[in-house]
Amino acid sequence: MPTTEQCKNCEQTFDSSFDYCPHCGMKATDNLTFGVLFSNTIENYFSIDARFFKSFATLMLKPGVLARRFIDGKRLKYLHPAQFYLFISVVFFSSFLLPFGKQIMKFLRHLKKVLNRKSI
Repeated sequence: MPTTEQCKNCEQTFDSSFDYCPHCGMKATDNLTFGVLFSNTIENYFSIDARFFKSFATLMLKPGVLARRFIDGKRLKYLHPAQFYLFISVVFFSSFLLPFGKQIMKFLRHLKKVLNRKSI
């Protein structure tokens, strides 16, 4: 008699010989390693889909629910919380610094001149 296991994402039971849940497509054994996080982050930077907006809405309306659902194994609907944080950080700092690029470079050149004078 084949053994079954329950999907953490959709909570349906399926044959444990399957590599993926036949109901929702989530991987049966999901290892949370740094390598998996890194590769998923790169993939998510280049493909924003509905998960980004669903994660953003959940984070704004119900803080903490996103992390709780991810820990509980419901991972297909949302972006990984760490990936989401990294993505938002990159977008925030890029949008903040872009308008001031010339002024920042001018300030850094001036700072370099001042520091070079003091070291002589």
